[in-house]
Amino acid sequence: MTAVMTDADQPAERVPLVDPRTERLLGETPLLPPSGVDRVARVAAAAFRRWADVTVGERCYRVREMACLLEESIPEVATAFSREHGKTEAEAAMEVARAVDTLRWSADEAERATAATPLPERAGMVREVLVDPAGPVLAIVPWNFPAVVLARKLGPALVMGCSVVVKAADETPSVTDAFAVAARQAGLPEGTVQVVHAAPEVADALVRRREFGAVSFTGSARVGRLVAAGAASTSTPCVLELGGHAPVIVTADADLDAAVAALVAVKFSSAGQSCGAPSRFLVDRRVHAQFVERFTALAPACDYERDSGGRPGTMGPLNNARRRAEVHKLVLDAVHRGARIRLGGRLPDTAGYYYPATVLTDVPVGARILKEEPFGPLAPVVAYDDDRQAVELANEGDYALAAYVFGEPDHARRLGVDVDAGSVSVNFAAGAVPDAPLGGRRTSGYGYEGGVPGLLAFGRLKTLQCRVPDSAGLEACT
Repeated sequence: MTAVMTDADQPAERVPLVDPRTERLLGETPLLPPSGVDRVARVAAAAFRRWADVTVGERCYRVREMACLLEESIPEVATAFSREHGKTEAEAAMEVARAVDTLRWSADEAERATAATPLPERAGMVREVLVDPAGPVLAIVPWNFPAVVLARKLGPALVMGCSVVVKAADETPSVTDAFAVAARQAGLPEGTVQVVHAAPEVADALVRRREFGAVSFTGSARVGRLVAAGAASTSTPCVLELGGHAPVIVTADADLDAAVAALVAVKFSSAGQSCGAPSRFLVDRRVHAQFVERFTALAPACDYERDSGGRPGTMGPLNNARRRAEVHKLVLDAVHRGARIRLGGRLPDTAGYYYPATVLTDVPVGARILKEEPFGPLAPVVAYDDDRQAVELANEGDYALAAYVFGEPDHARRLGVDVDAGSVSVNFAAGAVPDAPLGGRRTSGYGYEGGVPGLLAFGRLKTLQCRVPDSAGLEACT
């Protein structure tokens, strides 16, 4: 199922694959050459015609088989995934398990989502809305959560009847290859799932191919705008999930122990490299000091540290040197503007792309860390004075993907309603779930993944109107 990476007359360029813990070379990832774009697109188109003719029940059966095969391979997939990414093995295994659940949910819901919907009879016509598959899909997957993000694209696209070309991340090839192997072993027709790695200009050429009926992209806002422009050249619909800068509101009436435990767990998972992770902590001034003390005490150590100061848990490195450099620049900028480092904030003197869990207070409004997605283990904590100020601070900035509120249930829910984000979690913190739609607002993108809207992103609606014989007549159509 993995696309052939080389053509006979053009060897593929290769990019190094580096272990984030040691900075040693693990291998090389071959890139699709420019001459391979036409072949990949044509294979996807031919596979779509075959796959779309398969019944939805059969498609769902094959996707469930994929899920079972992936589940059986979690231990070995997680080991390779952890080595390439830097996640702990437990985090890697948990992510693949979430991906399995997502594939299964898609297979369980597809028959309902694709069923014809009757409309009321009108003017002598029997009417219904049908759902057709969108066509071949180009799914562009990031390195930070490649298993879950791919499952949220691949599962819905396949059960809806679409073939899929996965433009995978060069940094984490093993986990996306595992999906392709599972697809082949589950009996999906040849070419239904292709996995390629590609340089930006080759990825752009794929985006612009007319064969694709939908493009689904997860990544940075900058690259997302380029993807949207490329897809617009062929009027191809897009789903864009473009990152976030998730605010957390912690009220004075919150259960601080529960809030801190939940927030530490989700903040520092995968070393904070998540677009939905909390990244701006807005805490009522009356409990600010208590929150900072408890949060700092629970923050994890890096997994190479022997003396963690008694802090529980461990955290892996960042994925690459570029990411670590950007994270440290945000800390230096905040400190230069007057912020206080309460934990971490210094580059470790060790091999690997490690950066410690970092807690900052007294962060001024102009600091970059309050405006830019940190994508790392940084927790700036800002005090607020009343609910109105808390909501105003939460709604500042360009991103609006996820948000969190902790407080007395009714109070917290009222604040959650006023926060502008695609997903607001009240008194809990967890990742995206298969049955709920998630979509960004503003710079965080548009369209939906998850839930029935996520399935229908890979479908096209058709209204079928049939005149009943001997009807009294038809109303004029406008």
